[in-house]
Amino acid sequence: MKYTDITTELVESDKSIPLTMSFCSLKSIDYIEDEFINTYLNMNEKDYYNKLKYDARKISFLLGRVSSKRAIASYMDCNDYQSISIEKGIFCNPIVKCNNHNITVTITHTKHIGMTAATKEFYPIGIDIEGIDKHYTKAIKTQLTDKEIQLVEQHSLGAEVGFVTLWTIKEALSKVLRIGFLTSLKTYEVERIEGNDYCINGYYKNFKMFKSTTYKIDKYLVTICYPSKCDLKLNYETVYNAIINDL
Repeated sequence: MKYTDITTELVESDKSIPLTMSFCSLKSIDYIEDEFINTYLNMNEKDYYNKLKYDARKISFLLGRVSSKRAIASYMDCNDYQSISIEKGIFCNPIVKCNNHNITVTITHTKHIGMTAATKEFYPIGIDIEGIDKHYTKAIKTQLTDKEIQLVEQHSLGAEVGFVTLWTIKEALSKVLRIGFLTSLKTYEVERIEGNDYCINGYYKNFKMFKSTTYKIDKYLVTICYPSKCDLKLNYETVYNAIINDL
């Protein structure tokens, strides 16, 4: 498994809030050895992992666990990954259990890339990573409002990238709210997008207390949703290098 850890920050007025991120990639379960499993998974997690029958499910589980534990460990400046436990809330949102620290994490993954961001629980955040696929964009368009389709048509992104961009902006918000897409997608309607073809800021119609930043990296889109009172100090080059390193 390859991984890249990043330390950045949210800034609220003149207050800096540390935010750590971890990017991981894994293309084959054959590369995983027992020593690696013993480093990152606790007893309950190992039992669960060993019961998984399919390699794809094992890969997605490891991408989520390793990226989240590395992001949390980086945030707390510790290397005891087994002391960190990630459990599921009632809506499958990740819950951190680690020495009573008030930390929130948000996790996302594609087929081979996993990504987690961690920060203070007082600052809700959500992330999403999606591959750009022209077949996928057709399905996404059917789930967008007329206003959102117009946003894409008016921007230089083009339909293939634009529709997936809006999807990641919505999904990142759904993770902030910790309910996923259990309500109408219209609730998450994107009111405005601005920026260039590589770094896009998104704003919501019904959730003006949040905003998002999307980075276009090769054939992937990475979106982070965070409180609109804050500025995200994460530049394009940092995200680019992290993703390219893991490809």
